[in-house]
Amino acid sequence: MLKIEKQLVIDFGKGDAKAAASLFEQLRRPLFAYFYRLSFDRCVAEDLLQETLLTIHSRIETYNHEFAFMPWVWAIARNKFLEFKRSQSRVVRLIPQLVRSNQPAASFCDASDTGADLHNCLDTLSESTKEAFVLKHFQGMTFNEIAELQQIPLPTAKSRVLFAIKKIREYFNRGEL
Repeated sequence: MLKIEKQLVIDFGKGDAKAAASLFEQLRRPLFAYFYRLSFDRCVAEDLLQETLLTIHSRIETYNHEFAFMPWVWAIARNKFLEFKRSQSRVVRLIPQLVRSNQPAASFCDASDTGADLHNCLDTLSESTKEAFVLKHFQGMTFNEIAELQQIPLPTAKSRVLFAIKKIREYFNRGEL
């Protein structure tokens, strides 16, 4: 998982513009990847990234420097994604193909066909299972960190990730490619 220098966060909290730029540059890529891998939509990922960075900026005074910075950031990011999902459940999409991109990001996977297949497979999973898998295998979080972020018991975090792996293996072994 990404490690952020404590002094950088302190300087950011004091209003240092250079610290803010440096911090946001370090956060941009992992947060965008997290949002993209959950939504498979570049526009959504970019919007959620911006909302998350704005929230971090506006709430930095609430951050307790006695604790690690990244779990606080991931909690904000997760809450932004959950807010987005709740808002989407209330919206009727008349033309889904205009709203959602069907092309995976080039950085998602080396082979675009495999990336598209993984995208399709992950879309069959529940949001919580997909999120656990993405956090473990793309963001490098430990099971303990996933359990804490999702506010679930450790065995549940492990079972979600293992269930996702099982479904991915089944998908690729069935020859649905």
